[in-house]
Amino acid sequence: MTVGDRAPLFELPDTAGAPVCLSPERSVATVVVFTANGCPFARAWHDRIQQVARDYANRDVTVLQVVSNDETDHPEDSSTAMRERVAAGELAGPFLRDADQWVAQAYGATATPEIFVVDRMGLVRYHGAPDGDHDDPAQNAGWLREALDDVLSGREVARPLTSPAGCSIKWRVELLWWDGCPTHEHAAELLRGTLAELGRGDVHVAERQVTSREEAERLGFPGSPTFQVGRRDVFPGDAPPALTCRVYERADGRPSPLPDPADLAARLRRVLARPWDLPGWVDPRKPSNR
Repeated sequence: MTVGDRAPLFELPDTAGAPVCLSPERSVATVVVFTANGCPFARAWHDRIQQVARDYANRDVTVLQVVSNDETDHPEDSSTAMRERVAAGELAGPFLRDADQWVAQAYGATATPEIFVVDRMGLVRYHGAPDGDHDDPAQNAGWLREALDDVLSGREVARPLTSPAGCSIKWRVELLWWDGCPTHEHAAELLRGTLAELGRGDVHVAERQVTSREEAERLGFPGSPTFQVGRRDVFPGDAPPALTCRVYERADGRPSPLPDPADLAARLRRVLARPWDLPGWVDPRKPSNR
């Protein structure tokens, strides 16, 4: 997703469990911030972003802060840790948990923090970092403020796109399987081996057995094995949900119960992208990029 695209609508729970929706028509501008509790970049920019939320609250701007990191290896990003920060008065505005990571995937987010400014029509008007240097509080989230001022004034955003900079989102790959197929263990071995070859030890693998047609329908499970990130099939297709064995296609065109290793690697590289993996990414701290 990029500037000018329609922002995906979502509903996520806040730290009290209450549902909060992205409703662009209710505000002149909505700021969606993908953030994290333990990331040093997110911590460095945190106060600047909270001050933006306070400064623009009476100008019809809503700031939604979203934590999408998998909490298995990062308990600091759990709902419990989020509630502790809210109780300590560290957040200005809704603090939302994207436990399934589907919102981060829908937005194509890769970093914490990463910012999207959405106008009343639901269009993304700014995407990128809060400002040019997490280590310089004097920058005061200047890129975000400039974008908001342009949107509020009805102008085109002068600087609509900057490179997101920060920690990578901590992704989870779910391996869904049905015990009527013989390839579950081989699929798990292939997945873990591919992630190791990609140098992605930061990615958590969760194995989940699908046991009923109702569960297959709910999970969008077209057969075993299925690889998902943020509820999205890494190999999307038109097959309906079913308790069946899945058939993949190898590089030479032959059918196979497992995906082609090179194809799996390419797809994982894309859906698990880190900010510095993106084409054209530049370090915003370089003076020429400020």
